[in-house]
Amino acid sequence: MRTQKEWSSEDDTRAYRELRALVDRWRRLGQKPYPDGTEWIGHTPHRAPEAYLHQLYAPLGVIGIGQMESEISNRIPDNFRRFLMLHNGIGLFANYISIYGLRGSWSRTNLVEAGQQPFSIMEPNVKRRPISAPDDILFVGSLGHNRDLIAMNPDGRVFQWASTLSGLAKSYSSVFTFLLEEANKAGALFDPHGRERGSYN
Repeated sequence: MRTQKEWSSEDDTRAYRELRALVDRWRRLGQKPYPDGTEWIGHTPHRAPEAYLHQLYAPLGVIGIGQMESEISNRIPDNFRRFLMLHNGIGLFANYISIYGLRGSWSRTNLVEAGQQPFSIMEPNVKRRPISAPDDILFVGSLGHNRDLIAMNPDGRVFQWASTLSGLAKSYSSVFTFLLEEANKAGALFDPHGRERGSYN
């Protein structure tokens, strides 16, 4: 784990520690490590034979972060930069919560390589960027079954883009506090076997 000095605030340190504790509780259902350090946690074969509840992608180094900034033509806020140095993207509770990363391969035949790839941050920021989005807004992930976009201000604050359009946006101090708060909520949607409550008989 990274030292306290490498975080922007004690809140981010605490939030990440609590988030990891929450995710690690699902290891009892099984886990799948990949050679690059990516981990899939919480085997849920009722969804698919190789389905896992959580995906924690390997760290993205300084060079990768620079490549990401070049591809999206946007500076990455400091707290998101720190997150990427821990995880080049993350998927929680069957991607009910997702943080995007730099995708290095689009292979559909190499399953090991595909398993190490997060959702691409290029999609919402370049290829399918909302027309009404200010230039300095960075889209970093999605939330919920409708995959509502999660946006980030230049100061690192995070908010739900769909709510902003209706004037009801809730903001979070960082990507870390966003993940912890929403993961705590999402956890109540799943039973101890990783089945979504109400989606089965």
